[in-house]
Amino acid sequence: MGTDLSQVNRFIKWAESERVGRGLICHFYMAESDKQYWGKTDYAHFNLYSDSRNWLVKGTPRHGISSARKKRSPVPCLNCFEVNEKFYKALRKLQEGANEKFDFGIVLNKRKLKNQFNVIDVSPYPPDPLPPPTECHYYDWVRQRVKVLSPFHRCDVVRVEIEPEPKQQPFAIIPFQMIEALLIREGTYRQAARLAKEKRWDDIEILAAL
Repeated sequence: MGTDLSQVNRFIKWAESERVGRGLICHFYMAESDKQYWGKTDYAHFNLYSDSRNWLVKGTPRHGISSARKKRSPVPCLNCFEVNEKFYKALRKLQEGANEKFDFGIVLNKRKLKNQFNVIDVSPYPPDPLPPPTECHYYDWVRQRVKVLSPFHRCDVVRVEIEPEPKQQPFAIIPFQMIEALLIREGTYRQAARLAKEKRWDDIEILAAL
């Protein structure tokens, strides 16, 4: 079953009223993710059922291009998409059943994130010569995204650096005030809405747009 287009239109209308002046980015969780780009849906459920009002994320390394010596970025990041017209177009394509793996999305306030994290607008045009590994996550080759990320492969990628403390795992707490919305499947709406109410997430939209 694809996306309910009426719910997608509801999300777009909401996003257009919210993203001006703050920016919105979306991180996805996948039902069967074997890539480092996206977390598994289990991680999203952990956050929903936890006692905390905040959201725990884990950064993963090796994002972006390879350096001239074929080294990948060691910097742990949270991979996200900019919520804009390209994102809306991709979301509409899900209505055709384009990729059932996109199971859960968390929409974050980009402006607020910048107060706590290094937020990078990823360029699809790597420089020549290629950058060192520590900057490789600043760039992407669009052609490498198609197989895994379709229909979102042409969307603008934003990466949030999750720098760990020395000798610690790359986890970070995102305050609930930075969460703008949750994108979920229609069948899980009631449960998610109930959990959001229990957490007192009064200002977080719950949208069945996946």
